[in-house]
Amino acid sequence: MKSKKIIRVAYFTDTGKELALKLFDDWDKAIPEYRNEQLSLNDWVQDSFENHLPILFIGAVGIAVRAIAPFVNNKLKDSAVVVTDELGLNVIPILSGHFGGANDWARAIAEKIDSNPVITTATDINNVFAVDVFARENGFKIKNKEMIKVVSTKALKGEKLNAIETQEYLDIDGLWLVPKRLTLGIGCKKGKTFKELFEFVTSVYDEEYLYDNLYAISSIDVKASEIGLIKLAQYFGVPFMTYSADELLAVEGDFNESDFVKENVGVGNVCERSALLAAGEESTIIKEKKAFDGMTLAAARREKIVIDW
Repeated sequence: MKSKKIIRVAYFTDTGKELALKLFDDWDKAIPEYRNEQLSLNDWVQDSFENHLPILFIGAVGIAVRAIAPFVNNKLKDSAVVVTDELGLNVIPILSGHFGGANDWARAIAEKIDSNPVITTATDINNVFAVDVFARENGFKIKNKEMIKVVSTKALKGEKLNAIETQEYLDIDGLWLVPKRLTLGIGCKKGKTFKELFEFVTSVYDEEYLYDNLYAISSIDVKASEIGLIKLAQYFGVPFMTYSADELLAVEGDFNESDFVKENVGVGNVCERSALLAAGEESTIIKEKKAFDGMTLAAARREKIVIDW
């Protein structure tokens, strides 16, 4: 299953605070991280963008626009940004609606507080194919992002879109999508921070390599609310998938088992087994378990690409 996601939240009035408490009361989709008022709004937004975390502003759109303006840089990496007024009448995605998921956040928030999602993206309001959403949901990296607009324009005009499978880039007027094939299975002691986990995984794989090739991070379901792991997955813009001990035990293979881990969670190897499950059918382990300071990591290669149209 996919875990909850973290969303940064800023409110500016007592009424806004009340709305935030209503939104996050018993919500199975999100964990809020409220603005640290010891930080300036500018520094708080900068930190959110640097960590690729979505932001919800409860207040005026103008405040949000001025706050995020210095940090808007790359539509494939910018934080998703959503604004709702303090009464919760309207919920408006204002940045990274597709690839960052702001439109999805807006719809989910609006449903939770019985509000009106104000979606302005042309492909959404016309109910046509959005290639950047397709890429995000199917684990593809976009090699030439300037072509997103071209494909979307064709879709809006009702023109036929062709999909061509090839092993090499073709010099054609189209968008080049490459499947992300790497999955990381991670186990860790409770309370391991994002910083500790990030430094661990980037000691094994280069950060840019991970950003281009990582399809998912996975673990056992008792880690579904582990904040460090959730943040790590959101940093790289990938799902955090968790599996029960029974699901992990059903994975066939020769694994480096730990009696201590088995006694605590019911399965002796979390990282290798979960990496294979996240990678799907016909996957293979490409990096066996590596352990460091209460953390374990293994990697699998996603071989069979199943596309959800």
